[in-house]
Amino acid sequence: MSTLSGWLPRRGATAARGRTASNYRRTVRSPIRCQPPVYSPISWDAARRAAMQGLGWRDDPCPRVERLVRALYRAQETVLLGSGTQALELAIRVATRVAGEQCAVALPAFSCYDVATAAVGARMRIALYDVDPGTLGPDLDSLAAALASGARIVVAAPLWGTPVDWGAVERCAAPFGAVVIEDAAQGHGAEWRGLPVGSFGALSVLSFGRGKGWTGARGGALLVRRFPLDTAVAPPRATRLSSELRVVCSAVAQCLLGRPAVYGLPAAIPWLHLGETRYRDPVALQTMTRAAASLLERTLPLATREAAVRKQNAAALLASIPPSSRARPVTSPLGGRSGFLRLPLRLPGGLAGFSDPRTALRLGVAPGYPATLATLRAVRERLTGRHGPWPGAQDLVRELVTLPTHSLVGTEERQTLLRVLEQYR
Repeated sequence: MSTLSGWLPRRGATAARGRTASNYRRTVRSPIRCQPPVYSPISWDAARRAAMQGLGWRDDPCPRVERLVRALYRAQETVLLGSGTQALELAIRVATRVAGEQCAVALPAFSCYDVATAAVGARMRIALYDVDPGTLGPDLDSLAAALASGARIVVAAPLWGTPVDWGAVERCAAPFGAVVIEDAAQGHGAEWRGLPVGSFGALSVLSFGRGKGWTGARGGALLVRRFPLDTAVAPPRATRLSSELRVVCSAVAQCLLGRPAVYGLPAAIPWLHLGETRYRDPVALQTMTRAAASLLERTLPLATREAAVRKQNAAALLASIPPSSRARPVTSPLGGRSGFLRLPLRLPGGLAGFSDPRTALRLGVAPGYPATLATLRAVRERLTGRHGPWPGAQDLVRELVTLPTHSLVGTEERQTLLRVLEQYR
């Protein structure tokens, strides 16, 4: 007897199964249909206005966006940059003015590779701490060991919108006098104790890339609360017209290709590296383009609605996973509410355990990060203190997969995802 029989709707169940099977076959057979892992809505009007402002035909929106971000995230100062990675690099540089130039930065061993890029760009020695597989937050014993080994800057990140227990992290760092940077690059829509993730660190970082919920096609922000921006920190260089044009082209591409019916086309182009986790070398800091700032002004209402839909879709998926399933959801800390940029699940064999991994990928299922940060050569060259093991991070490399939660995932797609999970080996 199918384990789905108890949790699919009874009324019209046969029709629902037929529609789901039809959708499944269409997804498999269509050569270009592929569910994007994430969806950050951009309207055509927003792209048009971004082009006009990027070319200087209208006023500069950057000062307005700075004020908007400060108000939304309760910051004293805001610096808009070319990417979230650049914002994190600048945050680390600012933190060294307080923690000391010779200190190390503690990074989660399981995280986006861009976190490592930022630390390398800031020329820091690196200590790694383990991650709790059940919450995706810091393993506090491992974090304390990294701090005891000399780290005085900590980067804490809410992966896929799952908030960390910010109070526990700060209590762990306080005896060492460490500065905690809140890397909220994946945190749009997430909350902790009723406030948006990104509102808590002395230094916080936002990212506005194409897959981050609230998007400017590119860009990031550094939010400063307790520390004045030191003039000794090198200012970002001014952007160029070519940078403006790249943002506009990215926005148009998102409008044209960021939907299931055609996403398979760009996903099949190797040099785009869509959906891949790759280490990128640091680049020179840049200010945010006018085009990206213009997009941020006009996509905020869209992003707010999209975040609400992500939470609804994630709740529907979680409610339909039976206790007998091999999937183990990640839990948010007390007082936290996930933004569900994607829905993280732990499965014993990761992506390889699906009966047809290629079909799972085309449905929007994606593996987590393919390796710990310790495997990256640029990180190994800078490692200090305790060099592992990081069992929680290694478990996540093997087990974690994420499911799409965005508004392009309809009822039929959710049911198909559930059936694929049911068949997991």
